[in-house]
Amino acid sequence: MIAKFAAAALAATLFAVPAMADEPTTLRFAIPGSGQASPTWSMLWEPWIAEVEKDSNGALKLQPFFGGTLANLFNVYDRVASAVADMGTGVHGSIGGKFPLSSVVELPSDIAGQEGAAGFWKIYQDGLIASEYGEVKVLDLFIYPQSFLNTTKPIAKLDDIKGLKLATLTRADAEMVNRLGAAPVTTSPVTVYEMIQRRGADGIIIGWLGLVGFKLAEVTNQHVLVGLGSGGAFLIMNKDSSEKLPGPARAALDKHSGYAASKAAGEAMDRIYARSEGVVRGLPGHAIGPLAPAEFERYRKEIATPVVGEWSARIPNGAAILAAYRAEVMKVRAEK
Repeated sequence: MIAKFAAAALAATLFAVPAMADEPTTLRFAIPGSGQASPTWSMLWEPWIAEVEKDSNGALKLQPFFGGTLANLFNVYDRVASAVADMGTGVHGSIGGKFPLSSVVELPSDIAGQEGAAGFWKIYQDGLIASEYGEVKVLDLFIYPQSFLNTTKPIAKLDDIKGLKLATLTRADAEMVNRLGAAPVTTSPVTVYEMIQRRGADGIIIGWLGLVGFKLAEVTNQHVLVGLGSGGAFLIMNKDSSEKLPGPARAALDKHSGYAASKAAGEAMDRIYARSEGVVRGLPGHAIGPLAPAEFERYRKEIATPVVGEWSARIPNGAAILAAYRAEVMKVRAEK
């Protein structure tokens, strides 16, 4: 009984704070995946918050909560839906089983952040994946650029991967590791460094940001640049919190939500990854490069294409979702 009362009190305390006559409405923003030292904060969320608050003309204040204060990566969607937080950002792959349609963005490809974010929002806007977000208000959708293979051992061909133990952070990564003939070792980002350092794993599937953010470039030095899968991300808001906003506050949020905001978030992720890539490329002793053309063609034919085909067949309306996603990606790519 005491625990239930405490939980109810926390939810009530953390719900959108109503404004007095001349005070802004404060929304509690859960950001579980990064802290203030992260480029995701300084290059994405901090500027976004500043723009929203500026355009609200003092009607709105967004208060960030980092780490697990309000939510973690596994429960942020539910915490926002239940009003423990007014809004929050998270990664689809950390919330098991809830986003099978949205997992189209996780497939192996060469899709970058901005174009992927545009395609992601378009299939949501067109109703192809909207059923997965019925409990919340979606502000924007974006992707993390493709992950690739990072190991402690040289990889010249696909056969060199067989038998390795590779750390994995998502179910999709584990499935890819199995297809590569390696052994997946499921773990969390904060434990990967020690796992590789102690030879509990020979490497990990992750992107540039993770290599730098979790210091994994200190324990891996072989980086095979082949797209092994991406990750989807969201910015969502509690429906009641949204409906109770005064007009100027709602208008400011609307201005910085939707298709344009998703593309902007994707572009920010591209810049973040480019900066992280520059850091790794500047380190001594690192081998960075793609598979040889023949090996890449083998990867495409034997692994990537079957993964995409099986996804399309397994997911309801999967072929249409994939086609619409790729069509928007190609449209944005052609505009560059």
